[in-house]
Amino acid sequence: MDSLPSSRPSTSDASSTPQGPIPLFDAHLRILSDSYLSFFQERKRIEETYVESLLKLHRKIKSFDTYLDDRGELNTTRSAWNEVRDSVEREAQAREAFCATLTTDVISPLTTLKETQDRTRKRIKEDLKDSGAAYHDYADNMLPKLKAKYTKKFTEVEEQKRAVTVPTLPLPAPSLDASQHHHLGNSRSNPSIPSRPTVTGPQPLRALDRRPSGSGPTGRNRSPTSSTAFSDLAHQGKKQLNQLIGFLDKGGAVKDSLGGGRENQALRTVRTKREADEADREYRKGVHWLETLRLRRTKILEAGYKSLEMFVEDSSIIVKKALKRYTDNMTATSTTQTQLSSHARSLVENISPEKDVAKLKAYIPRSLASAIPEPILYQHGLVGSCSDLIFGFSLVDYATAKGLQDGEVPKIIRICIQEIDRRGLESEGIYRVSGRHAIVQALQHNIEKDENRFAFNPQKDDVYAVSSLLKLYLRELPEPVFKFPLQERIQHTEDRAEHIVNNFTLLRSKIRRLPAVHQATLKALLEHLARVVAFSDRNKMDPKNLAIVFGGVIFGEDEMPKGGDLLSVQSWKVRRFSLGVLKAILTGLSHQDSLMEDLIIHAHILYDENAHNPHSPPLPPTPAGEPVPVYTYGSKSTKVASVPATPSGVTMPQIPGSPQDFTPRLPPRPANSIHPSLRANPQTPSRGRTDPPPPLPLHSGNLSSDESPPHSPSIASTIYETDDSISPTQEVSITAPAASLCPTSPLQSAGLTGEMPRADAQSHLDPSLPPTII
Repeated sequence: MDSLPSSRPSTSDASSTPQGPIPLFDAHLRILSDSYLSFFQERKRIEETYVESLLKLHRKIKSFDTYLDDRGELNTTRSAWNEVRDSVEREAQAREAFCATLTTDVISPLTTLKETQDRTRKRIKEDLKDSGAAYHDYADNMLPKLKAKYTKKFTEVEEQKRAVTVPTLPLPAPSLDASQHHHLGNSRSNPSIPSRPTVTGPQPLRALDRRPSGSGPTGRNRSPTSSTAFSDLAHQGKKQLNQLIGFLDKGGAVKDSLGGGRENQALRTVRTKREADEADREYRKGVHWLETLRLRRTKILEAGYKSLEMFVEDSSIIVKKALKRYTDNMTATSTTQTQLSSHARSLVENISPEKDVAKLKAYIPRSLASAIPEPILYQHGLVGSCSDLIFGFSLVDYATAKGLQDGEVPKIIRICIQEIDRRGLESEGIYRVSGRHAIVQALQHNIEKDENRFAFNPQKDDVYAVSSLLKLYLRELPEPVFKFPLQERIQHTEDRAEHIVNNFTLLRSKIRRLPAVHQATLKALLEHLARVVAFSDRNKMDPKNLAIVFGGVIFGEDEMPKGGDLLSVQSWKVRRFSLGVLKAILTGLSHQDSLMEDLIIHAHILYDENAHNPHSPPLPPTPAGEPVPVYTYGSKSTKVASVPATPSGVTMPQIPGSPQDFTPRLPPRPANSIHPSLRANPQTPSRGRTDPPPPLPLHSGNLSSDESPPHSPSIASTIYETDDSISPTQEVSITAPAASLCPTSPLQSAGLTGEMPRADAQSHLDPSLPPTII
């Protein structure tokens, strides 16, 4: 682990060397106060002594200007001012009436400008001081502590991993003689021997089954008779047997203690790993907060320079206006100074605030770069320095840090969509089959290490891993892409028919209220999922399957309980999943969430600029060779509430449908159509040409419109489109999709489907699968 960069300036260094816009503010305020205001105030004071005082003032101000303007090329304001100041020598004959106009037209605006800009300078100085102190205090004190804690916990985890891999030495087996084997065999074969108590720790070797006799002799006859010798031999063998049994009990106890030690070691490993993860999260949050402080200081500096630009611009404008009044009053008060005043006026007109601001802007980038501190990167234990923190942070923070414009999406979403569009649209089970966890984690670390240089490798990176990476990023967003509570989604499903008629006006209004980066991300995802659905015959991913996968990550899920340990959190997951399945089974037939399906299927309507202003399309031009019909009810694009009566001899077929069938009746085809197919094969007008086509059969099984659930689109909502290339007598078969005619299974609503992920995939990467305890 690398330490913090030593090149970062400390708080004392930053406070000792003045940086930022404050020195420039001071310089311009000194110019305003010591040069402009001082000049006019002195002019007012010495008007009475006229000639001598004006000459004295000229010399004094000239000395000030020489001191202030010797640092480089003068701007347009200062150049014009120098000419005006030099004209003081020729103003000795000015009249005394000029003093009154001098006070109201020149001194007052400049004084107001000075006071206003001085308050602005003090405010910017205090903001810079506070932001700098907060940044350096956190960088010097808090962040090193968080990093040291994380390094310590990470080292402990690695040490425990190495300790687990060290093999344990086997216990030496005790040597048994023939008599001990004989007695041991007898004791095992004889079931009448009482069982021994379990020994939980090392104890001295002793016979556990022996019972002391209450009235035993104090001594033993050691006569060398044959019976006594045989009895001593038996007693000695029994004693050795008891010692062997005690030794075996001790070995079992040691084994039990070793097993308990392994369990304790596993618990310590889990606890240490959890502490390391908590230290890692705190460290990441610390780095992110330090970056936030740095960005705050950057914004304050930029705002200070912007205020400096406005100051220079206002100063130029006000000084220009004051000098105009000054020169005009000089012309009016003295006819002898007409030529001199005209000359001064011509020079004042050369003052250009744009040129002055442009001259200042040339200096700002260099000064800004020297005032902004270098960023402190997040140090990961495995991959090292990470230039970008992407996973686990909101889209708004990412857009602010990267400076995304309206309509731009994060790079990880853009490249994942491009990669799947290029080689994953025809992959079976895309977004349902999870990629390998190791590959997904490696991709996550690589893109956070250097986002600008990251790119997928088609030879190594599996397309399923790319899809899992996209889902992982969306799942870890603190704020979902499109926050939509479950109750509102159910309400949307109940009013689905009305929303379709209104072209989803409510949904579009909700989307427009999202932040710009959320709108762009949602649009890119929906258009991409629509392309995936277009290949559903190959990838087996229809809108319903994609809605199951992306519903939770797009709309957001319930938050996990805080403050719980690993086991309680996991049990909460299982309990929440079981309750969700039960709720889906109980309410799946009456309430179904079809919002995600609608977003995917109707993405072209949601993002159509003209969808919110539906209107009838203009009628086609009249075919060549036919008289222009006369309609008295409007123009070609007029919306009509009723259609003229059908001409005699033409009968419209009655198409059976549900009471809610509002499908428009198709008009009869013109007799002399100019369609290219009919021009190639000309036909004579006949009754088959003028009659309307037969009714369109609906191949939907035995299902009728009144059997469909209220939330699914009915057959009556289908719009029939005609093509002149189809024969009038040919039957057009329209097959209603099974998903729209049959209610969704409650288990499918809860995310339980028959498709299973690959064997080498981690189930927790797929939100449609139950959580797994890791």
